[in-house]
Order: sequence, then C-alpha cells, then structure tokens
Amino acid sequence: MLNSEKLAIVLVLVGAGSRLLHLPPNIAAVTGVTIFAGFAIRNVWLALAVPLAAMALADIVLGFYPDLLFTYAGMAAGVFLARGLLHPLTPVRLIGTTFLASVVFFLLSNLGVFVSGYYGYTLEGFIACYVAALPFWQNSLFADFTSTALVFAIYLALTRAIPSVRVQA
Repeated sequence: MLNSEKLAIVLVLVGAGSRLLHLPPNIAAVTGVTIFAGFAIRNVWLALAVPLAAMALADIVLGFYPDLLFTYAGMAAGVFLARGLLHPLTPVRLIGTTFLASVVFFLLSNLGVFVSGYYGYTLEGFIACYVAALPFWQNSLFADFTSTALVFAIYLALTRAIPSVRVQA
C-alpha cells in the first residue's frame, strides 16, 4: 500500500536523479524533494537520510567536491524548515518555506565555496564569492519553485486518488 513516506522516498530518488540529466547549471529538483521529505516522512532521521543518500548516489556518478558538506548541510536545513513550517500545509507556507530553503541553501553552499579559499579569506573575497554566485541562484530559485510545485502537485493529486497517501499531521 502506498503511503506518504513511500511516496516521499520515490520522489526524492527521482529528484536526486534529476541531477544526472543534462540541464543548465543549478537546475535540479533537489530542493523540492528535500522539502517534501521533511514534510512527508515522519521519522526525522529517515527524512534526512533519504535526500542525503539520494544526493550521495548522484555524487558518486557526478564526482565528489571539496565543499560537499556545506551543500548537504543546506539540504538538511531544507528538511528541518519543512518539518517546522509546513504543518498545516497551505500555499503561503509552501511558498515561504521554498524561498527560505532556497536562501539558506544558497548561503550555506556558497559559504563552502568561500571556506575553500578560492576567493581568499578577506571581507572582499567573502562578498565576491556571494556576488559571483547570484547568477547561479537565479537558476536555483527557478528549479526550487518549479520542483516544489511539481512534487506537491503530485502529492495533492495522489491524496485525492489514494487517501492513504495523505500526511498525518
């Protein structure tokens, strides 16, 4: 029988798999499925493990990188934000959580770039790091909102067709 946790696991795996497609930089369904995992998977450890493991599987194919822990911390933040902000689920909460998760991911992942030393360890380097990342965030925001809308639209459609899929608050 399909329930919200099984659905979340499937969607997270599909979303992480979107990283393997030949899409423009920073276009993937990672934030959408991470937010959905935080919303739909009751066990906090499983809610964290599923998107992080799916991301790690994609990284095995794509290659690991020095600031990976900052990227994964940004994903974990999305799980916690969803757990804290999306019950009850409303459009305003979903939009706000998606934007906040995107901002936090942007801040954490680019902190990893700064810490790697590419821009130096000065205030000017710190600012340059984030300014250089802004064009990529435009793609990320588009992907974050699109993937979140798609994942939650699938969820809402399935809850109408299969009531056992509904997340219990």
